[in-house]
Amino acid sequence: MPLILLVGFPSSGKTTWAKKIVKAFEDKISTLEPNSPGSNMKVIYHNDESLGITHDQYQESVTEKSARGTQISAVKRDISRNNIVILDSLNYIKGFRYQLNCESKALSTPYCVVQVVTPSEICFDWNSKREGKDKWDESLLRALIMRFEEPDGQNRWDSPLIPIGYDDKELPFDTIWEAIVLKKGPKPNHATVMKPAVGTNFLQELDKNTTMVVNEIVQYQNLGNPVGGEVLVRNVNGKGEQYHIMMPAHSVSIAQLQLFEPCI
Repeated sequence: MPLILLVGFPSSGKTTWAKKIVKAFEDKISTLEPNSPGSNMKVIYHNDESLGITHDQYQESVTEKSARGTQISAVKRDISRNNIVILDSLNYIKGFRYQLNCESKALSTPYCVVQVVTPSEICFDWNSKREGKDKWDESLLRALIMRFEEPDGQNRWDSPLIPIGYDDKELPFDTIWEAIVLKKGPKPNHATVMKPAVGTNFLQELDKNTTMVVNEIVQYQNLGNPVGGEVLVRNVNGKGEQYHIMMPAHSVSIAQLQLFEPCI
């Protein structure tokens, strides 16, 4: 899941730049030759509007936490090495960016942060010209700017950090393309990798060991040992392993033992 996070103040122009990024990727992918890097990728774009998140949800910590849950669920749902996921939201809390970085790293997929750098006075000016649901409450806008946790490219969850000035004329698409498509994803931490519950040769080993146990029991009976009780089978498979087998009070045939092999 190549993941691109848009970061910036409310009313900073993030969505304008995010849509330019979406179009640039779609245009680039459509011109690629089959089997070339990025040719099999598609772009998935999420923002607060598409996820049904309103400005009011940022008023209270409980509702804002719910909004972040919706955002990360959308990202996790679209996790795929062939999907370029673009999350266009405030993403202003470093702990949330860290969490999203971990989701990307767990799948060994590239990740980058695109910060739209806009002075706060410009944000207030642009917001004042908005109407309806696109307009932020001025006190909430001020509070969110105060709470904004600036990305730091020295932190791995903010790296690579690609800044875009609010008055830039060109999108640094080549830099984004290199970070997301041409760069290999990081190796996942061992703690985040799902390990198989058993080895790939588990069934073969189980069959081999149970066959050996059956043979040992048959040999034990053929030597005229007492019937019933506990039989200790030693050195299974030459590894020093021991099995304690409870036998019924009568002789058991090979066919009966084989029938119950899975229970041994």
